[in-house]
Amino acid sequence: MHRCIVRRAMLEDARAICDLHKASVRGLCAGIYSSEQIEAWLAPRVPDDYRNAMTVGGETMFVGQRAERMVGFASIKTSMLMGLYVDPDGGRGAGRILLQAAEGYARSDAVAVLSLQSTLNAVPFYERQGFSPDRHGTVLRGGLELPVVEMSKTLRAY
Repeated sequence: MHRCIVRRAMLEDARAICDLHKASVRGLCAGIYSSEQIEAWLAPRVPDDYRNAMTVGGETMFVGQRAERMVGFASIKTSMLMGLYVDPDGGRGAGRILLQAAEGYARSDAVAVLSLQSTLNAVPFYERQGFSPDRHGTVLRGGLELPVVEMSKTLRAY
């Protein structure tokens, strides 16, 4: 298996990021969330959403690649990890590497505590990476409420 290389996302990555996001949610959240919840979550998403997030939205995105293929992405805005998604077929190990990149970026911006809203299926992953669950909550996606776990991690300065 090729090593995962992380780089900053560019505006021209938006279509691939959008496609990967949809594939990740459909592949990794099935069985945890209903198909109705998954499609409500993803239906309105288009590449311009990711371009806007990277520009006017103030998010910094990273992509992970293996042999020129995008296998994951992470998005961070100040002290909030906005998203971390991997390709369900070829993203194994990319999540940890992308999270490390996002944490490094946050540390360089003097963020003391990184927060996120985890899907139920991703909680064990984040716990293995040092995050602690703070409380159960919900997010509204496409008019439906989806259960999430709010989590945080204290970042140490290098």
